[in-house]
Amino acid sequence: MEHFQEGDRTRLTETKYVNMFIKDGIFQCYFKAMEVMDIAVAIRTVKDRLNFFENQAYPCLFDITEVRQTTKEARDFMANEGNNLVLASAMIVTNPMLKMMANFYVMVNRPKNPTKLFTDRESALEWLNQFKQI
Repeated sequence: MEHFQEGDRTRLTETKYVNMFIKDGIFQCYFKAMEVMDIAVAIRTVKDRLNFFENQAYPCLFDITEVRQTTKEARDFMANEGNNLVLASAMIVTNPMLKMMANFYVMVNRPKNPTKLFTDRESALEWLNQFKQI
């Protein structure tokens, strides 16, 4: 189900695993509550995001606060194929265990675009503004 709100130029959609929208030139993706993000979930969410992007690249906010853990295969996939059309990634994490995994992802997997961890949405959006293509 896609909605278009002309007033604030926001396009929204919901999938099995995420709610996502584009607002003010920044893509925002909020993962739904899940125990483990495995490779199947990672592949599905990336495919859905790429369809949503319609071949346009965006700076991206990924809120993974509702994800309890991720598998190594999912992290590897996200760092490589999962970064297609992503200008920069701001990841929101608050869970200490997930924060440790996210730090590991950034340091070891070395995503192919600028990637930074945040604990709040406002700081993440402020950082992403520098990567907008307007």
